[in-house]
Amino acid sequence: MHLAVRLAAAILSVPPDVLAPYVPMMAPAPRNTLEFDLRNEVDSIMSGPCCRSSSDSAPLFAVSREEVNYVNCDSGLPSADIRLFKSENNELSIPEASTYGEITLLGARQLFHHMGLTSYAKSHPNERPSYQFFDLGSGGGRLVIQSHLELPAVFKSVGIELFSSRHKIAAQTWDDLTQNGDASRIRTLAEKSWGIEENDKNIVSTVDLYEGDLFELDISQATHIYVSSLCFSEDMMKRLAAKIELEGISLQMVASLRPFPSSHNEIKNNNEAIKKRASLGSNPWIEYIEMSWTKARGDGCPVYFYSVKHADKT
Repeated sequence: MHLAVRLAAAILSVPPDVLAPYVPMMAPAPRNTLEFDLRNEVDSIMSGPCCRSSSDSAPLFAVSREEVNYVNCDSGLPSADIRLFKSENNELSIPEASTYGEITLLGARQLFHHMGLTSYAKSHPNERPSYQFFDLGSGGGRLVIQSHLELPAVFKSVGIELFSSRHKIAAQTWDDLTQNGDASRIRTLAEKSWGIEENDKNIVSTVDLYEGDLFELDISQATHIYVSSLCFSEDMMKRLAAKIELEGISLQMVASLRPFPSSHNEIKNNNEAIKKRASLGSNPWIEYIEMSWTKARGDGCPVYFYSVKHADKT
C-alpha cells in the first residue's frame, strides 16, 4: 500500500484500508524515458474497439461479439443504455461483472508492481529471473499479452479461458501482434528499458493461450498467478485454493479479486489429510487496482495478494 496512505491513516488514527479506496489510481512511475515510450506503445496497440466488427478492425478488447451490446466500446465500461439489460417482460437482467469486466492497462501495471514483477536484481551477469505469469480466466488475453510485452522478468505468460468466443479473440489478437512484428518490437523495447543487452537474451519468452477449464491446467511451473475471481462461487474458491496448495510447487505470489475461504487451510481426500506442497496462508494484504468497472469512479477494486510459502523452503 502507498506510503502516503499509511502516513495519513496514522495521523487520522484509522486503518489504511479505510483511505485506500479514495487514493487516485496511478501506475508506478516509469524508470526511464525508454519505459515511458514502452507504455505509450503498449497503450497504442492494446486499446481498440470492443470486438472485431470487420476483418480489418483490431480485436483488442476482452469481450466477444455476443457481449458487445453490453459494453461502451469507447471506454470499456458497462453500457449506460439501461434498455439493453431489459428482458422481454421488461425486467432488468444485468449481466455479471464477468461479462465485460477486466483489469485496465493502468491496473495491470499496478498489479505487476505489487506482485513483484517489475524489477529484478542481477547477482550474476548472465542471470535472469524465470518468472511464469498465469492468468486464470484470461478473457480476451489482454493481461497475458501485456505481461509479455512489458515484463522482461517474465519469460512465459500463460492464460486460460473457458469461453470459446473470448479465447478466439485472445488467440487472434496475439497472432496479429506476432505477424505484424509489434510483439517482438515492443518486447525488445522493454528489454532495453531494463538494461538488458542483446547478449543477455539467453531465454526465449513465450505466450501460451488455452481454451478450457482452469482446474485442468497444469500450474506446477507458475511463479505468479492472477485470478479474476469476482464471480466465483465459494466452492470454486475452495477448489482453487486446494489446487494451488497441491500443485503450486513454484509459486511465489497469488492475486485474487476474492479472498480464499479461511476453511481452505485443510485439504482432505476420503477424510485423510493431504500434505500441501504450498501454503497460501490466511492473511492476504489488499491493494486497490483499477478495473474497467471502477475506472469511471476514479477508484479501484480490492485485490487480495497472497505470498506463497513452501514447507521445504522455510
